Amino acid sequence: MQDTNKNIAKLVANILFWIFMIAMVFLIFIAAQSRFTGMEPSIFGNRLYVVDGGSMEPTLKVNSLIIVNERTPDEILLGDILTYYGSGSKTRVTHRVIEIGPNNEYFVTRGDANNVEDAIPVERENVIGVVAFSIPHLGYAFRFLSSIQGIIFIVSTSIIVFIAPLLFKRKTKEA
Repeated sequence: MQDTNKNIAKLVANILFWIFMIAMVFLIFIAAQSRFTGMEPSIFGNRLYVVDGGSMEPTLKVNSLIIVNERTPDEILLGDILTYYGSGSKTRVTHRVIEIGPNNEYFVTRGDANNVEDAIPVERENVIGVVAFSIPHLGYAFRFLSSIQGIIFIVSTSIIVFIAPLLFKRKTKEA
């Protein structure tokens, strides 16, 4: 019975480890892709961003990873959480749509934690998409894996996990 419990625990640990490794490789792939191409991180028509500020709390917590479905302005609805280019093409903002202009020409937005609407309405050409879902705290990992230190960490961890056991097995067989 004790051996069965140990085997089950080992199997669960192995499964969790592989899920973690696959998730990390996936995040690194997306981060590296965006770093090398200069484009925003995306997968299957969805863009990935990390929440930097608290204007959308408690709905979107700081350092959450948000997945944004790309949408045209005509697909935006009242109450959607809209991600758009702010002042300058490098700034991205994610706020809730509280009013839509005629023919979806502009959108009035406000952060859930803010008491007043944003000063400047969002124009059609600045729309990126709508938040599909968020994963709290995953932004920490995404930022880290996007850095040089994160890439070094994943490469060195992979070497330790995959190559070290092979070396130890060879030494054991030789002895």
